[in-house]
Amino acid sequence: MTKLHEYQLTTLRPLEASLRKAVAQAEPETAIEIAAQIQALFPDDRSHHRLLRAKLWAFEACVDANRLKYAETGLIGIRKLSAPSTRLYLEASALLAVSLLRQKRIVDSKIIVREVISNINNITSDRTRHQFQKRFISRIEEECILAELIDTGDVVLNAKEVEAKAILLLQYNSDDEILTFLGNSVPTDGLRLLSDVRTFSIQQLPPPDRKMLPSPEKAEQPKNIGRITFALLRRIAWKTFCKSTSPIYKLWSKRIPKVFDEGYFSAAAISALGDFRIGLPLIASGLAALAMKYSAEEFCELAKPKSLMISRADKEI
Repeated sequence: MTKLHEYQLTTLRPLEASLRKAVAQAEPETAIEIAAQIQALFPDDRSHHRLLRAKLWAFEACVDANRLKYAETGLIGIRKLSAPSTRLYLEASALLAVSLLRQKRIVDSKIIVREVISNINNITSDRTRHQFQKRFISRIEEECILAELIDTGDVVLNAKEVEAKAILLLQYNSDDEILTFLGNSVPTDGLRLLSDVRTFSIQQLPPPDRKMLPSPEKAEQPKNIGRITFALLRRIAWKTFCKSTSPIYKLWSKRIPKVFDEGYFSAAAISALGDFRIGLPLIASGLAALAMKYSAEEFCELAKPKSLMISRADKEI
C-alpha cells in the first residue's frame, strides 16, 4: 500500500469530512463529486483503502437515493479491488446485498448475504462485529418490506384522505396500535419475502448469535412488522421531513402550530413515498400519524439513516 505524502493528507482529510457530511445530508451528487476529487489524489493507486472507502461512502449515498444500477456497478468494482478478508470488502458486500434485494433479485442477494455473514468474523472487535451484524440483519429485514412496497398502489395519493386518516389514527389509537396497523398494511408478498430472507439469514449465523434474535413467532407479529416498516419509512422519509430547507422542517422545528393544521405531514409523507413509487394510502397515513407524535428534533434524530459502515467514533451498541 502506497504511503501518502503530507500534501495528499492535507487535501484528503477535509474532503473526507465533506464527503461524510454530503452522505449524511442525503446529497448523492455532491458525494459523487467529492469522491471524484479524492480519486484525483490517487493517480497511481486506484486500490488504496482511503480511496475505496471514499467511493464506498458515495455509493452508499446512491443506494439510499435509489440509484441502484449505478451503485451496484461501483460496489462490484470495490469488491474486485479490495481483499476479501477486509472490512471494506465486507461493507461493500453488505451494500451490494441491499441493492440487489431492493431490485428484487432475491437469489443474487441471498448469495451475497451468505457471504457477508460467513465472513463477519473478519471483524476482530467483538463490539464492532455484533454492531455490524445487528445493523446488517435489521437493514436486510427493512429492505425485504421496502422491495415489496415499491411500485404498489396508486402513486398519486389524495392528500386530504391521507391527512384525515392520519388524524383518526392519532385520535383513537396508541403508538403500538398504529404500529400494528402499519404491520397489517404490508403486502403479503413483503411478509413472505421477509420470512424467507430472515430464516435464510438466521440459518447462516452461529448458534450463540441466533439466540440473540427474537423467535419467529414474535418476529412475525403485526406490531413487530410495523416497527420494521416504520424504521424503513423513517429512513426513506428523512430527507423530506428533516432537510433544513424542507417546508415542513422549517415550521416543525420552530413549533409553529400551522404545521399540524394545514396538511404538512401528509404532504411530506406522500412526497417521501412518491420517491420510491409507494402509493398505499394506509402506509402514508401511518407515517404521517407517527411523525406527528414527535418533535422535529426527536423524529429527525430517530430517523437519521444509519450507515452500514461503522466508524471508530460510532459508539452505538
